[in-house]
Amino acid sequence: MQMRAAQENPFKHWLGQNRITLGFWNALANPMLAEIVAEHPGFEWMLFDTEHAPNDIQSLIAQLQAIRFSGKPAVGRPVQNHPAEIKRLLDIGFRNLLIPNVQSVEEAKQAVAATRYPPDGTRGVSAYHRNNGYGRVTDYFQFINQSIGVVVQIESAQAVERMEHIGGVEGVDALFVGPGDLAADLGYLGQIRHPEVQAVLQEIGRRARNAGIALGITSHGIDDVERYVNWGYRFFTMSSDVVLFRQAVAQLSDLATEFGARAKE
Repeated sequence: MQMRAAQENPFKHWLGQNRITLGFWNALANPMLAEIVAEHPGFEWMLFDTEHAPNDIQSLIAQLQAIRFSGKPAVGRPVQNHPAEIKRLLDIGFRNLLIPNVQSVEEAKQAVAATRYPPDGTRGVSAYHRNNGYGRVTDYFQFINQSIGVVVQIESAQAVERMEHIGGVEGVDALFVGPGDLAADLGYLGQIRHPEVQAVLQEIGRRARNAGIALGITSHGIDDVERYVNWGYRFFTMSSDVVLFRQAVAQLSDLATEFGARAKE
């Protein structure tokens, strides 16, 4: 059975166009939460984290199934830049990956190779898995090497120094800044809004724009997005399920505390 539509990868296409696009960060490993978010049109793609989240293969599959009918592209972040971790995410259905903590051209090449079958790369071969419809996508091997979106994370001063070379590796579609780790590496742990950190983020944006590299970053609201767009960034996670849920609970708790205090007067 031929399934030509399976070749399409909107997220990779958007990166190639270097257009502004907003996504959402999922870390709570809950398919119902993912489904709720995916129903909202403002978020064009969904990122699922395994590096700093309790996601495992089963929870990821459940979330991919939950957002399937939204038609929104899914981006998976493996625990590390390791072929086995990358292979597992690809096999269960991800067509786009965010590879953490890439420090050099060699590491970027390793990441790309892990997403490609031989002779273009080193991805292990399975004839039956979720990403090829358990064998129903009969031309999968013919198109998939060119259909995987690869975004690598810049999270250290060393990586920033080499960013144009890393972004120029064949098969790397974009760079994505990890501001938390970058701030820590710069000596400002937990201070992503420190002026020195913000200055580096602005410089990264300028250099990416000059080099024609699609550049993304995490954000926590529209003010962040607008500032980063002006600096040269093009794709963003607007927030995360953890942050939104924590904020909502805190607001409700404050209201409950206030009401309780009034009721006791």
